[in-house]
Amino acid sequence: MLRRSGVYIIASIILLFAVTHIIFSPAEHSPRTIIPTMIGGSAFLLMTTSIVLSTRLNYLEDWFGGLDRMYQVHRVAGVFAAILVLIHMISAPKTLPLDADPDLYSVFPSAVLGKIALVLLVIGLFLALNRKIGYSRWRPTHKSMVLVYLLATGHFLTAPGLFFQLSSPSGIVLIIAVVIGVPCAFYTVLGMNKRTSLPFTIEAVNNLERATELVLKATDKMPEFKPGQFAFLEIEGSGWDEPHPFTISSSPQENRLRFTVKVLGDWTRKVREELEPGRQALIRGPYGRFDYEKAGDRQVWLAGGIGITPFLSMIRAMDNKNNKEIYLLYAAREQKDALYLEELTGKIASLPQVSIVPIYSEQGCFARVDIMKKKLPDPLNSYDFFLCGPKPMIDGIRADLYKEGVPRPRIHTEAFEFR
Repeated sequence: MLRRSGVYIIASIILLFAVTHIIFSPAEHSPRTIIPTMIGGSAFLLMTTSIVLSTRLNYLEDWFGGLDRMYQVHRVAGVFAAILVLIHMISAPKTLPLDADPDLYSVFPSAVLGKIALVLLVIGLFLALNRKIGYSRWRPTHKSMVLVYLLATGHFLTAPGLFFQLSSPSGIVLIIAVVIGVPCAFYTVLGMNKRTSLPFTIEAVNNLERATELVLKATDKMPEFKPGQFAFLEIEGSGWDEPHPFTISSSPQENRLRFTVKVLGDWTRKVREELEPGRQALIRGPYGRFDYEKAGDRQVWLAGGIGITPFLSMIRAMDNKNNKEIYLLYAAREQKDALYLEELTGKIASLPQVSIVPIYSEQGCFARVDIMKKKLPDPLNSYDFFLCGPKPMIDGIRADLYKEGVPRPRIHTEAFEFR
């Protein structure tokens, strides 16, 4: 669930900028310049927000509820930044007043930098939102958005004083944003985050029904993680060099990392068909706040297909001292599609507080709220819900749980989309 503290911080900074820009604008500035520059400055702060969130800094997760939520805010901030930039460019004065000294208040290069930034921003936004473009092609083009940010920085730094003054309180807010945003931009585009990655060797590649399990052995040390978290896996070598996020399916007590990868595209198909043990990999993480230990004592876990992986890690790590009453509803097309069902059933047999309820669509039983009401012993609003699976299924169930009176804070999901 998205934590709003991070959103409130972003909104407060933009509000601070807008208020100071309006109140402390010089007397010679007219509303014709104040309003467009306020809109442009707000767009720049949103762009800075997107840049900072793209660094994946761990301490930011607590403000937003996990890296998956940070990327949601990153995407929304980018869209709104583009809209505000367009409004700014349409409404901003294109020429100096007649009595202004063109040598003292030249609009060059500010205007040119702004126009180039706008064109590249619109193109980048189209590519980012176009789901038909594969991840491997989208990722390098998305990195070019750093250039847009640098052009926007140059645009306002070289703006004529008749339009915007850097020494004003609102100007100082934007300069602080530059001081934070530019290093973050270079951090992301130059791949400096690899320095925080841990080296691993792929020990085994196990083909499962419609999925592949990867077993990785640490070259240096194991990362510390909680069940339910995920990490970015980057396989080294020609044709592999791009990170992908996967939920960690092993227990924190194991001396190996396990990922279960469903075949969803070219890269995951390549993992299944071509990847061999012995190849080196980098792991960065863990990330995520899908943490059942911080929720109530009565819980329902709903797993749809490959969505079983965070719950698999939780069950593998659990002992009979756990005092939470948990119902694991495992939805699959049929029994053979239910990954790790035998292991889960065996483990849960030693956990008296945990029950597993398979739901097979081939048998006419679907992952729906009306089915939950039949399978669970008490009213739905007496449980915390952890949902993981295909987005359409999760969105529908979440909406129906709201209708059944389950409070929003008691419904926990992962937003496993990073573009």
